[in-house]
Amino acid sequence: MAFSLTGERVPEEHGYALFAAMCRIIDDLHGASWLSVHPIPGEPDGDGALRLRPDEMALRLRVDPACIDRVLPMAGATLSIEGHVVTVGASRVLPLEPVADLGARMVTIKDGADRQEFEAYLRRRLDVVGVRAAVEIPAPKGAAAGEHPDGRRVLHIRQQTIVGYPVILRGLSAEDSLRVQCLGIGGRQRFGCGVFAPLRPPG
Repeated sequence: MAFSLTGERVPEEHGYALFAAMCRIIDDLHGASWLSVHPIPGEPDGDGALRLRPDEMALRLRVDPACIDRVLPMAGATLSIEGHVVTVGASRVLPLEPVADLGARMVTIKDGADRQEFEAYLRRRLDVVGVRAAVEIPAPKGAAAGEHPDGRRVLHIRQQTIVGYPVILRGLSAEDSLRVQCLGIGGRQRFGCGVFAPLRPPG
C-alpha cells in the first residue's frame, strides 16, 4: 500500500516515531505481524531531517492482502513525527515486482556485533530462507544520522538501542526477489528495518 505524503520534513531517523504516529491513528497495529513499514524517502538537509520529495507516494506499507482494509484509515490522517507534521493522502495498491537488485536502509542484529559478525549473520539468514544473492554493505557517507564510521546505523526505541547495517542484495532471481520482499530480513520491520525495495536510480 502506497500513500501520498504532504509536508516539508521528517526526522532522518524516523522508524519508531513514524510507527508510533501511525498507531495513534490505528490503535491495533501494535504486534501486527502482517505489517512492515518502509522508511520514508527524502533528501538529507544536513540538520538531522529529510526533505520530502513532492508528488510522491512516500508512505509505503508492506501489507498482507487480507489486511489491506485495516490500513485504509491512514488516508486523510495527520501524523506528528517527532514534531514534524505530515498529511497522508490517497492510497494505491502496488503489487510486488521481481527485480534483481534490492536494498534495505537497515537490517538489525544483536547489540555489540561488528561488521564481520553481521555479514556472517546475514548470510546465515539468506541460507535459512533459500535466497542466493551477492551481498553489499554500503560504505558510510559520513554525515547521515545514526551512521557510524564502519557504516552501522542505530535505531533508538525508548531506552533501547538497536544496531544494524544498510544492505544491498544483487543478482536475485525473480523468485528470490519476491521472497525477500515478502519476508524481509530480521526484526523491527514495523520500524522500517529489514524491509527491502528496488534500488532507486541515482539522482
